[in-house]
Amino acid sequence: MQRKGWLVAGIGVLALTLRSAPGFASDLCDRTCLDGMVDKYLAALVAHDPNRLPLAVDVRFTENGQELRLGDGLWGTVSGPGKYKLYVADPEAGQVGFYGTLMESDTPVLLALRLKVTYGLIGEVETIVARGAGGGPFPAAGKAMEEHGSPRPQFLRTVPTAERMSREDLLKVANSYFTGLGANTGHNTAPFAPTCLRWENGMQTNSNPTLRPAGAGGVNIVAMSCEEQQKSGYFSFVTSIRDRRFPVVDRERGLVLSFAFFEHAGRIKEIPLTTGQTVPSPLHVPTTLEISELFQIDKGKIDQVEAVINPVPYGMRSAVWDAR
Repeated sequence: MQRKGWLVAGIGVLALTLRSAPGFASDLCDRTCLDGMVDKYLAALVAHDPNRLPLAVDVRFTENGQELRLGDGLWGTVSGPGKYKLYVADPEAGQVGFYGTLMESDTPVLLALRLKVTYGLIGEVETIVARGAGGGPFPAAGKAMEEHGSPRPQFLRTVPTAERMSREDLLKVANSYFTGLGANTGHNTAPFAPTCLRWENGMQTNSNPTLRPAGAGGVNIVAMSCEEQQKSGYFSFVTSIRDRRFPVVDRERGLVLSFAFFEHAGRIKEIPLTTGQTVPSPLHVPTTLEISELFQIDKGKIDQVEAVINPVPYGMRSAVWDAR
């Protein structure tokens, strides 16, 4: 009887060990499966019916950093699907990300979505919805992405097996972007490809001389390349980039999906550039932006960047995920 008890306990330990093994999730849900989970989620969302989903008993859901009942928030107001769809799959971790558009009261909105799938069940749902309300940055996010229609081809390419970077190296490059940007001095920059382009809520915010943001102080920062921007020292008004997370790493496509909060204390009045020029700061009040940022990394350098951004109360933290 005692030996039977040991056997049962041993089987339980083995099951727990398998569940925690890095590759175990991939045995249950590959790229096709994970992308399919996103499609199921979007279909259920548009139908206003979360009961259509294979949900874990303890599933948790956040929208714009706040924990809600699954079925609340955008679930009650979405009015239809959109055109733009970009998937990021991480079978090893059992996680999948998605950037795309939806219609809300017949107005396009931009959605960042992350799902965690374990044993075929959705256990975590994290979303950022960029509606552009309240005078936030890039107010036409959904409309802009609808006009783009489809993702840039760099996000869809399959990296040859021999050229794929390790998970650790991809994470290191992605994190270097935030390190080079937060409290920016121009002396610690991320590695960028010359072809680097960044879209923030659908707007191209580098190498774009036609866009002149208000409060730029005589320097057209968005006309500069990704590398030139970080080397300029202009972004010192971003006082910190906190609670950084990188939950989805797609080695097959060289993608890293991140979440973070951009903090702006509002105390910096003037910005000394590395050129010797001094310009006024564009932000003069305490401001926090919740952001999901996707990096496409090619041969160790950041080539394409895409971001979904939503303004939140200053100092806000995620209700669930940042504590993990």
